[in-house]
Amino acid sequence: RAVPAARRPVVKFCHKQSGLAGDISVDNRLALLNTRFLQLCAEADERVRPLVYAVRLWAKQQGLAGNPSGGGPLLNNYALTLLVLFFLQTRSPPVLPTVARLRDLAGDEDRATVAGWDCSFPRDVASLEPSTNTESPCSLLAEFFHVFGDFDFPGRVISLREGRALPLPPPAAPEASEGLKLGPLNLQDPFELSHNVAANVNEKTASRFGRCCRDAAKYCRSLQYRRKSSKGRAWGLTRLFQPGAVEPGATSAGAFLISIPLDAAGGPQQLCREPGGRSPWFWEVCAAIAFVLRDVLKCSC
Repeated sequence: RAVPAARRPVVKFCHKQSGLAGDISVDNRLALLNTRFLQLCAEADERVRPLVYAVRLWAKQQGLAGNPSGGGPLLNNYALTLLVLFFLQTRSPPVLPTVARLRDLAGDEDRATVAGWDCSFPRDVASLEPSTNTESPCSLLAEFFHVFGDFDFPGRVISLREGRALPLPPPAAPEASEGLKLGPLNLQDPFELSHNVAANVNEKTASRFGRCCRDAAKYCRSLQYRRKSSKGRAWGLTRLFQPGAVEPGATSAGAFLISIPLDAAGGPQQLCREPGGRSPWFWEVCAAIAFVLRDVLKCSC
């Protein structure tokens, strides 16, 4: 299926035998360098990959990401990955270096400029200094939720280049601000500084992301997160990765609430008025029904 109106036109496809989905684009060198950058970060510290996977699964189960239609206001996996990398840059001591530091560490063979953007960084992970941060992956996951639960998304620009949140308006340097589309969630691409990776996210989704982070942070402080339940309830990471609210005490024994927030003004009727029925609510309803069929009724789904 061709998507010519995308920021970078792609052809989306699905491999029928495996169910794996993918995109095909042409002459997109920035995407190749972004992929190599993500690979370097994953190789730099063994905690990066599981933390990224955990956040992406959590966001999908909360209906915050993973919109199969390829559009809409949900966070995409690339944006979620960059949020995790930024978080790891800001730990004390940092788990990952900033992109500016990576540029300083790049050798002559690592220099690259694409469409005027400096995309220089080491290709060999051996060029990076090992992190002295000793936090466990579970501790980092809990801190991720704590940090972004109260983050000022509309009032800051998240910069992986600088490894800090830049104030608005962005710095006067043309390369950092020209063409950057600001919105409820501002996440600057590590190389193409005029690209807000989360430009499609609307105010409701950004607000709900913060609220879900706060709920998850509260759950991570509870005994239910750290200790197996004696009443047969889901606990620990298992509970965190199931659809619905994770606030401790919000559910009865052996059951829990699957929350699907609807617009108070529109109510359930609004679902029928969405074009094609493919609103974020639609995917949240799908996730809830799939959970009941698969995990409660044990159907093959």
